[in-house]
Amino acid sequence: MMSAFRTLLLCGLALAALYGMRNSTPGYGDITAPIAIRGAVGERVETRDFAFGAANVHLARQLKVESFGRVKDFSTSGIWLVIEGAAVAKTETMTLMSAEWLASNGLRYALSQRFSTVPGYLPTERLEPGLPRPVLLAFELPEAAVDQGTLLVARSRVSPLAEELSIALGDKKPAEIKPSVTIARSGSGAPWTLAAH
Repeated sequence: MMSAFRTLLLCGLALAALYGMRNSTPGYGDITAPIAIRGAVGERVETRDFAFGAANVHLARQLKVESFGRVKDFSTSGIWLVIEGAAVAKTETMTLMSAEWLASNGLRYALSQRFSTVPGYLPTERLEPGLPRPVLLAFELPEAAVDQGTLLVARSRVSPLAEELSIALGDKKPAEIKPSVTIARSGSGAPWTLAAH
């Protein structure tokens, strides 16, 4: 009788230990996730391979792109989040192919693919070592996803254990949402001019 009780007790302890290990051990995705390097708007944030700084953040209901005297309107069911910044490669020529918006609820939003012809758009910019380049990023987001969100920038979306910049943009309120933002080509300096209306 005592040995049966002891066996039952040992089995219960083993099950409890296995359950605890299952719930506390990180999964493969967590183990190979990118290494987050944290920063904020206005700071230069650096990885081994590149540096990035987010300078200006704009919220708008409509985005207009002016090119060669023509204006194209881009609407969205939510709002536009436009970020002006600068990026530089540190050791070799590269292109930053991954930029995402991480909302406070954990949902991720990919960079809008509708602006490949806009000068300075991040995934189209070739970065050279030591030569900072102005870059633009644009996201289409639900209004609720803006507050307390984080910009994630990495060299590639599929590089396990790579470094990923995690830039907190702070509180953005609905009162800061402009009716429209216009992006136009510039003749000098930055490759674009940006005006909020």
